[in-house]
Amino acid sequence: MNALRVLLLCLVLVALLFTVQANDVVTASFIARADDYQRTYLYRQAEDYVRLALTRQPWNAALTLRLADLKRLQHGYTETLTLLDQAVALGADVFDVTLVRAQVAADQHRYDLAAQHWQSAAAARPIDPALPQRALDAYLQAENWSAAQTLAEQWTRSGSLQAHLLLGKLLAFEDLARARQEFAAANVEATSDLVRALDQPDQALRLVLLGRAFLAQNDLTLALRAFESAIEANPAYAEAYAYAGFVRDQLGRDGRARLDRAVELDRELAVARYFRARSAWQRGQLDQALLDLQSANGLDPKNRVITAELGRLYMQRSELERAEVWLIAARDLQPDDPTGWLALAELYAGRAYGSPAQALEAAQQAVKRAPAEAAAHVWLGAAYLLNGDRATAESELLRAIELDTTSALAQLYLGRLYGRDTEPGREAYERARALDPAGPIGAQAQRALELP
Repeated sequence: MNALRVLLLCLVLVALLFTVQANDVVTASFIARADDYQRTYLYRQAEDYVRLALTRQPWNAALTLRLADLKRLQHGYTETLTLLDQAVALGADVFDVTLVRAQVAADQHRYDLAAQHWQSAAAARPIDPALPQRALDAYLQAENWSAAQTLAEQWTRSGSLQAHLLLGKLLAFEDLARARQEFAAANVEATSDLVRALDQPDQALRLVLLGRAFLAQNDLTLALRAFESAIEANPAYAEAYAYAGFVRDQLGRDGRARLDRAVELDRELAVARYFRARSAWQRGQLDQALLDLQSANGLDPKNRVITAELGRLYMQRSELERAEVWLIAARDLQPDDPTGWLALAELYAGRAYGSPAQALEAAQQAVKRAPAEAAAHVWLGAAYLLNGDRATAESELLRAIELDTTSALAQLYLGRLYGRDTEPGREAYERARALDPAGPIGAQAQRALELP
């Protein structure tokens, strides 16, 4: 009897080993499905499959870490940190855990902490040039200039051209000679505007030129530092106030006081009116935005960007006939530029104003002038959908996603193309929601998913 019990126990243990072995086929299939869903931004579905894999391999530290990262991508930070602790207890690789902790800190705007994690990761893997770059970016976002400069100086010892470029940008505020040396060492085209700015003897103007160069390279915190420094150097510099207000808004801060001051200082400064209009529009103050855009257009009537924005604002106000007038005017200011055509395509295809033929022509012209612009292909797909050509609509929308995998708008139209009652349609809507969780596209996708 005892021998039989031992035999039965052995059989159970063997069965369990076949069920939960590290490379079992079922678990591998769950992970593969999770990979497919995560690549296409369907994080909830990916999480479901990782959890299924964990029921078979609860000891698997890598799967627990994967689940933690998926919860991070869904903004479930408390559960993410708990899962990270569990992954560490299971023996997860410390380097991989550090990467996720850095990303969590960055997501929560705790940039100093994120930088420290990135630095720890960089010390553990010094051959990876992306890690010091991310640490330095985090220090810049934290506006911890001294820590950023120290790290950049350390990084230059590796011979990184990017390190020399970033160190030069930091030195440009206080040590012009050293900044020039670092820009020369960087030996990249991106330094040309920066070097020209350094040649400007007037401090306030030099700082504004630096800020505009930083802005062109999407270095927003450095740009804001430059514009604010220009204001300190010249408190009556309207353009510095205008750009400082604009960058504050781009960083999610409140730029209104700076923008109001810019207009007070120079009521004829078109860029101040334009930036203040964008700020008001962003806050849903459409009447104020319209007044400032009209003023900006009066000051600079040949500016196609301002003219197109007027048309788009009228579109936002559902004054579609007026929108068309302004968007045609924007297009006619420079017919070879895609700006006007894109806006017209949005009006005709996105708002279904005018005829389907108009939508198709405008979107085709936009694609012709901007073939690598994902939005142009979205509107062309929407135009084909209006014209009843579903196959070509699908092809254009998929092309838009190839060009920009994060295009929530393309996913929204794919959802409309496939239909909410189909699995591909629901998944497209869920991707749109995941890609724009707090924006208008995500809200439209959410409404579509909630329909009875």
